[in-house]
Amino acid sequence: MQILPLFSKHKVVHFNKTDARLANNGISLDLQRLRCRVNFQALKFTPQIEALGNKLVHLLRDKGPFMALHLRYEMDMLAFS
Repeated sequence: MQILPLFSKHKVVHFNKTDARLANNGISLDLQRLRCRVNFQALKFTPQIEALGNKLVHLLRDKGPFMALHLRYEMDMLAFS
């Protein structure tokens, strides 16, 4: 199946099971680096999300020091920490 017709119709592409980990997946390091750069460059937020993110960053900077806590838990999280 071609991606372009689906993208043209829905305006969104969801990468399922892209294996974001850069270790233990058997893919060469050069190919993993390329995949990472391509995915990062392709990532675009809607204008509303971009504006909300900018507002949040400005608020955090104006209010002084802050701490960010990542709450997503993965079963193998400790193995990769």
